[in-house]
Amino acid sequence: MNKTRLQQLQQVAGTEVEVVVLQAKDWEQAGGSKQPDVGDSIQNEGSLIVVKVDGEELEALKFSSVLTPLEVELFKWVLQPASLRAAANGFNDSERSARRLGEWIEQSIGSGDLRAEIPDRFELRNRLFDGMIPFLLISEQADDREPSYSELEKVFKSFISEEILLLPIREREWLVLGPDRLLAEVESADEEILEMDETKEALFSLATGLHQMFTEEWGGECHVAVGLPIIPTESLVQTVASLRETIYLGRKFHVGMQVHLPWMVHLERLLNGIPEATRIRFMEEMVGRPDLFTEPETISTLDAFFAMDCNVSETAKRLFIHRNTLLYRLDKLKQETGLDVRSFNDAVLVRIMLLLYKVTKRK
Repeated sequence: MNKTRLQQLQQVAGTEVEVVVLQAKDWEQAGGSKQPDVGDSIQNEGSLIVVKVDGEELEALKFSSVLTPLEVELFKWVLQPASLRAAANGFNDSERSARRLGEWIEQSIGSGDLRAEIPDRFELRNRLFDGMIPFLLISEQADDREPSYSELEKVFKSFISEEILLLPIREREWLVLGPDRLLAEVESADEEILEMDETKEALFSLATGLHQMFTEEWGGECHVAVGLPIIPTESLVQTVASLRETIYLGRKFHVGMQVHLPWMVHLERLLNGIPEATRIRFMEEMVGRPDLFTEPETISTLDAFFAMDCNVSETAKRLFIHRNTLLYRLDKLKQETGLDVRSFNDAVLVRIMLLLYKVTKRK
């Protein structure tokens, strides 16, 4: 807390105020709650009000005189984050709890504590169970209207399940947790690899449906990312950070896509970490023709080819062209670049070049 605000609090309280740091165990021994939260207070030859909780360490305001119950409530209200103050003025208990947990997730991400486990003090911790499917939804509506929590919760429960948990994280960003039994209809396979592929396809279908439902209900642009089932109490913070990064990479490298999958952006994540100067130099050295990737036919052909795992027959079907027509296009690309995408090593290079071009062309 800065010095100016501390002085303002002293003027309002009419007594000396200082910031102190306590251990959670010391707070409890002094008569405080076992799971302290922002706004909690104790009276002991003065008054202490918690302003920050960081694991087992607390930051509190220490008033030299005992505050009245009304003064304590006033300072608690002032010290609470804006979202929680708004909650106190109109949100029901369910939404208030969801916003508190969402704010804690955002604070943990901001502090870099991605492995933080959800503290017992959060009421919604009891509604988190092993094997929940995480969806992160970010809306970019043209107008200023953001769907209310109750509106979203009602529609999501209708579309997904009555057991979903909706958590507002940031403005126009929501985390939706659904039960993994939604995947029960996916037929189990004999091989573990095939079973995982089917699970990912089912998750993509759920995310696509969620995106369609949201845009039909509220309009505007919307992005959705979905992850594999998680144990929320242990990995919720890391999951939100990962899904947020997935949407960022998807929007950066695949303009026009609205549904994003973490397992589909591994290469994009690697390329994003390469300095821009290095990316540009690589493109200049590899691409003989600067206008190669400006041809829509070339881009659409390569996108389909890589999407179909370099399968010529399946790519031709997806593009609605004859197999020989596709082979002609690939041979033409080989003549112009010296790279044959039917060869593994060349396919990797062309894939990288295509992704980098999609980024550098917008500079």
